[in-house]
Amino acid sequence: MSGPTRERISIGGIFEPRRVAIFGASDDRGKWGGRIMHYLGLHGFAGEVVPVNPRRDVVQGLRCYARIGDAPAVDVAVVAVPAPAVPGTVRECADAGVGCCVVISAGFAEAGAEGQVLEDEIVAIARASGMRLVGPNCLGLINLRNGMALTSARVLDVERIIAGRIGLVSQSGALMLSAYNRAHDQGIGFSQLVSVGNQADLDLCDFFEHMIDDPDTGAICLHIEGLRDGARFRCALERARRMAKPVIVLKTGRSAAGGEAARSHTASLAGSYPVFAAACREAGAIVVDDPDVMVLVADFVLRCGPACGGVGIVSPSGGMNGIVVDRLADAGLALARLGESTRQSLAQVLLPGHLDNPVDIGARRSDVGEGDAVIRPAAAAVAADPAVGVVLVPLTTAPDYEQSVRSLIDGLRGTCKPALFIVTPGSVAAPIRAIIRAAGIAYCDRIDDGVRLLAAWAGWQPGAAAVALAPAPAETTVPPYRGYLSEAQAKALVAAAGIRVPRECSVHSAAEAADAAERIGWPVVLKGISNTVVHKSDAGLVRLGLRDRDAVEAAFGEVTATLRLLDPAAGECLVAEMVQGGLELIVGVKQDPLFGPVVMAGAGGVLVELLNDSELALVPITPAKAEAMLRRLRAWPLLEGYRGGGRLDVAAVVDTMVALGRLAQALDGRLLELDLNPLLVRRAGEGAIALDARAVVA
Repeated sequence: MSGPTRERISIGGIFEPRRVAIFGASDDRGKWGGRIMHYLGLHGFAGEVVPVNPRRDVVQGLRCYARIGDAPAVDVAVVAVPAPAVPGTVRECADAGVGCCVVISAGFAEAGAEGQVLEDEIVAIARASGMRLVGPNCLGLINLRNGMALTSARVLDVERIIAGRIGLVSQSGALMLSAYNRAHDQGIGFSQLVSVGNQADLDLCDFFEHMIDDPDTGAICLHIEGLRDGARFRCALERARRMAKPVIVLKTGRSAAGGEAARSHTASLAGSYPVFAAACREAGAIVVDDPDVMVLVADFVLRCGPACGGVGIVSPSGGMNGIVVDRLADAGLALARLGESTRQSLAQVLLPGHLDNPVDIGARRSDVGEGDAVIRPAAAAVAADPAVGVVLVPLTTAPDYEQSVRSLIDGLRGTCKPALFIVTPGSVAAPIRAIIRAAGIAYCDRIDDGVRLLAAWAGWQPGAAAVALAPAPAETTVPPYRGYLSEAQAKALVAAAGIRVPRECSVHSAAEAADAAERIGWPVVLKGISNTVVHKSDAGLVRLGLRDRDAVEAAFGEVTATLRLLDPAAGECLVAEMVQGGLELIVGVKQDPLFGPVVMAGAGGVLVELLNDSELALVPITPAKAEAMLRRLRAWPLLEGYRGGGRLDVAAVVDTMVALGRLAQALDGRLLELDLNPLLVRRAGEGAIALDARAVVA
């Protein structure tokens, strides 16, 4: 029977334990227990280390205990034994009043049904006693401030670990340690790192929330394979934003294959990546797609604060400048337009024709000398320009390489402008990297990493207010439909929400169709109705521009004949007014299992999949949020009136999107999917009308 702990340990207490126990303690540094004890001593762990090994009396000069119950009270115990032995070890810890077990062992939920049984067992033991668990299937945690390195990774085989202000919570232990090693090599320090593994008890959000409150953590990196509570995660992101604490997120599972890899790795559900990314961006997080860039962005944001102004480029290579400018343009980053005073300063040391951004410092005047006489004033002039928000310095090899870089650094130091060096050569540039690192300036090795970093930094807005919430939806009388709705039912549903649909009528015979067309007015559209056919046009179930009774009756016969072949249970058609002229968009809503209802808008019609131009936003939808979504579309210029075309009714599209969000709120999770495709957007003042609709309601 597990006994209760003295007091439920906090996550802060897990990172600041007074006493740590190591199961399997050894003098052999080739073994896990031996190596972790060595690292705790090497890096000056401020607490007490308790070796646990029934076969030893002393390990690495410390008294060793046969059972943890014989040792003084332990805050954190590290367990790395075969999976079948873990429940017994965890029970020993619970009986001894241990605050937290860090379970390194694998072979639990990620391994299948049998592993899930073992995981459930250790969770039950921990919860009965009030003990916390990290893991299982993790690689431990590190607190750089007190030397607590509860991992055996050889990346800690260094004389000195670098403490900094970046926190990292990762669902991959290997990624965590790789990121730590790369950062260490660049002189970038962390405050705390944790590998959460299967999250059987403590999960990613627990550690994320802790780091938001940790005064020594200034930026937080998250590697996420799957989430359990989207609402909690979103609230944590919003809280970090209010505290102006940047959060940089790397998400695994963007593709179907990546999602399956995440599931098999840590028993996590990857979820929808586009929805996840939209949730992060709405809450002010920076989303990246590379672990190195994740850490570089965190470091740069901490060094430089928020972005302001354009990019100024200074390089000894004109060829490299051209490549970098192309990459910046691809990323949507603007080059700063240098002012006249800057150009005059550059003219003192550079040739005419080389006074614009990007600046090639190799184009020197012959009468001003070489090296520092050119490089320092040129760099200083660009950095001082009011339009320049950051100075980007792409480096190739160069004569007097080290002195040239020192001159560049000296020129940049006269201003407070952020700077980023891109050091593209290999081993020959090792001394250069050391010089830049010693100067406290950020650098990376690849052009693409530098551009990604600047793009991510440019998108971060610290402390920005959360998107204002839309008012609660008014009571709406919603038709009591369930299941896969017909087009007519789906249109009735959106019409009840105030969304405009065409005049139309469901019909069951050729005569009814002709009569309906006369009531609606010519010309009309006739469509076959089927819940199983999504793309009606492709299936031959749509007839356009019908202008008399004979045409309608003939169309009814043709469409119903085709319809019965595709869906024998169907036989109904829809006659609708034919609305022409305007831009076809798609607007819809879906219920995401993690984040709830999500509204989508994009280029629509029959080319929706081909164009792949859409944006997502989480409900509630405000007019400002809806318009911001539309502005991010590649189709936005068409809405504004491309090449002399009149401006279209953007306000009507915004109203439609807001109404969809409110409809989703009113249905309280039951609106699983709804598409308006196309939503025809007409000229300003003429509105937008949903020509087709499909929906699924639980």
